[in-house]
Amino acid sequence: MKICCDLSVTSAPYHMRSAPQAPWHTPWASPVTALSAGLVLDFAAGAYGADGVQGTLPGLMGFSRASAASVIDGAGMLVGSPANTARLTHDPLTLARLGLLLESARSNLFANSGAPVTQTVTVTAASHVLSFYGTGSITLSGAHVLEVTGSDAYPSRRQVAFTPAAGTLTLTLAGQIQAPQLEVGSIASSYIPTTTALGLRADDNATVALGPWYSASAGTLVFSGYVQSAAANDRILEIDDGSATTRLSLLWNTVLGKPQFQVWNGGALQAAIAPPGNAVAFGTEFRVAIAYGPNAFGISLNGGAVAADDAGTVPTGVNVLRLGRAAGGAQGLMVTESLVYYPERLSDAELQAMSA
Repeated sequence: MKICCDLSVTSAPYHMRSAPQAPWHTPWASPVTALSAGLVLDFAAGAYGADGVQGTLPGLMGFSRASAASVIDGAGMLVGSPANTARLTHDPLTLARLGLLLESARSNLFANSGAPVTQTVTVTAASHVLSFYGTGSITLSGAHVLEVTGSDAYPSRRQVAFTPAAGTLTLTLAGQIQAPQLEVGSIASSYIPTTTALGLRADDNATVALGPWYSASAGTLVFSGYVQSAAANDRILEIDDGSATTRLSLLWNTVLGKPQFQVWNGGALQAAIAPPGNAVAFGTEFRVAIAYGPNAFGISLNGGAVAADDAGTVPTGVNVLRLGRAAGGAQGLMVTESLVYYPERLSDAELQAMSA
């Protein structure tokens, strides 16, 4: 008897095998050692996670604001955002998501901003900024004399800073004026709608409780974003124990015009280092990497050389990460594109690579 068997490759079913997918957090691994991030808050990309587990923004970050606010949505429209809601702002022209908008409290002194008319307001002898959309003009008289002509309709916003004398300021409107805003400051913040009363936008509070992803002995944080306005020592980020005496702070140095890394433990300053290189203009995107460890603090800005402090202790007892402010305030106007944390003090070469 003869038995014939078909041994050709076509005689058996063939199962396609898909290539293994890389873990979701691979894009945030160290480009030098491939170390995985302990915490990922990428607001621009919409990716969030901790300890290798992908999560949601509300699941990782606590947020509060005691008032409604305005934000540019994914369709490029200026819309309202309810109280206690994080604002992910967008470019009104490209519609690209820019990141998490974080602002200090501001008031709009311009009444009835939805249907504005000529009016008078009481001002102090401090820097004010007037902003609006439209092609009309607003003429100031009384406490300050100035004519401001608009540039175009939304999204082209005209803004002018000035310092009036204390007293009464008259604002005379002509032509098309939309969403006028008069506030104390040098840079216009997001639009604050008003009625017959002043409009108040409360401050943003974004926090992340420290968890297993955090190392108390050594770590690295990489921030990407831009500061729109800041006073001396306004925070970009901070890890603290609820006080001003024990903290790791990335703050704005107004003398140098760029970020500085400060470390305090029990009221004693451990490190205060600023990266070398040029100042960073308000509104300009930057990336900065800061690292901590026993006698091993460092900072690199935009891929530049690392400034280091090789003496100092790491703060103990810290329990919260804050974005854009300290426990007691110290808050300007900024947008956080991303913040990534690594549970090791990465090398200087990695700090440069990750801040580039």
